[in-house]
Amino acid sequence: MIELVTVILVVGVLAAVAIPRLSSQGFDEQRLYDQTLAALRYAQRTAVAYQRTVCATFTGGTQLSLTYASAYGSATCDTSLAPPGGTTASYIVTAQGAATVSAASFTFDPLGRPSTGQTITAGGRNIVVEGETGYVH
Repeated sequence: MIELVTVILVVGVLAAVAIPRLSSQGFDEQRLYDQTLAALRYAQRTAVAYQRTVCATFTGGTQLSLTYASAYGSATCDTSLAPPGGTTASYIVTAQGAATVSAASFTFDPLGRPSTGQTITAGGRNIVVEGETGYVH
C-alpha cells in the first residue's frame, strides 16, 4: 500500500511539473523571445559595423523586420538586412501560434544608439534596449 501511494505521489508531482512544459504555447513564446533578442542584437551590431542606420520595424504584433540605409549618412532604411549566413534576402522574425510581440518601431544610428530606449515584450518576457548605449538585454 505504501508503494502504491508513493508511486501515485511521484506521478502527480511529475505531471504537475511536466505538463505545462509540454504545451506548444510555451515553446512558441520562448522561440519568439529568443529570436527577437538575437535580431535586435544583430541589428545594433550591424549598425556599428556597416556605419549605417538600421531600422527595427514591428508590425501587427506578430512580426519584426530589419532594414538598413544603403547610403552612408542617410536615415532612410531602404534595403532589407540579410540574416547572418545570408540564407534569405531579409531578416524577419515571425511569431508562431499565439505568441505576440509588443513594441514601437525604432532605429539604431551608425554608432549603435537607438532612436529611443525601448522595453519590448516578446512572448510574455521583456527585452530592454538601453537608450544611451543601445545595449540589448
